[in-house]
Amino acid sequence: MLKYIIIVVIVVVKMALKHMFGETPVIKILDFLIDHKGYDYSKTEIAENSNIGWATLNRCWNQITEWGFVKETRKIGRATLYKLNEANTIVKKLLEFDAEAIIYMSEKIAREEVTREEAQKVEESVKEIA
Repeated sequence: MLKYIIIVVIVVVKMALKHMFGETPVIKILDFLIDHKGYDYSKTEIAENSNIGWATLNRCWNQITEWGFVKETRKIGRATLYKLNEANTIVKKLLEFDAEAIIYMSEKIAREEVTREEAQKVEESVKEIA
């Protein structure tokens, strides 16, 4: 049972923003970059890892750059690499929010699992008595 809870918590950790705000392209991109902060990626890699199409990424890329959510890190050949701009005030708040959402969702899942375990124990006890 503990193994199941750990797996569920890991999945929740990777999806906090998407779980709370839906799966819009910008949220998918930010969720990916938050989950992999500190690493830089090309726009192609960001699109692939965010599970959105190249055209969709390009359509919302201006919004992401205008708000300063990403910053250029380096160029490799013709590809420009980007990473989450952790110095951006909004990004800092998103990281704080993401951390709080993970804690909240993890605790909620843990409470639900305990309730299920208790229900199973009661059910087993009733079967033993009957």
